[in-house]
Amino acid sequence: MSSVIEQQINSLISEINNLKNAQSITENNVVNLLVRSELTVGIISAMIADGLIKKDGVVDYIKKANIDIPGYKETVEGAKSSIIKILDLVKNAE
Repeated sequence: MSSVIEQQINSLISEINNLKNAQSITENNVVNLLVRSELTVGIISAMIADGLIKKDGVVDYIKKANIDIPGYKETVEGAKSSIIKILDLVKNAE
């Protein structure tokens, strides 16, 4: 095998390893954000259930929140809708 081809192969192997590393970092970040989101929704749900905050106020805030992530409008709206559905299951304190 020629030296040029070996260099190209080694370069490609290095790029593949860099991509695998970047993917791993991204996956860890996604899991971290998912856990934080789940915990936050759980805490907000508990606060609603205990009467510390009003569900209607939280839902109104979520609906009005201007979260602009270019290229992800549908994903953002889906996330907001999912959180509202979860909060709709929470019983208000009486």
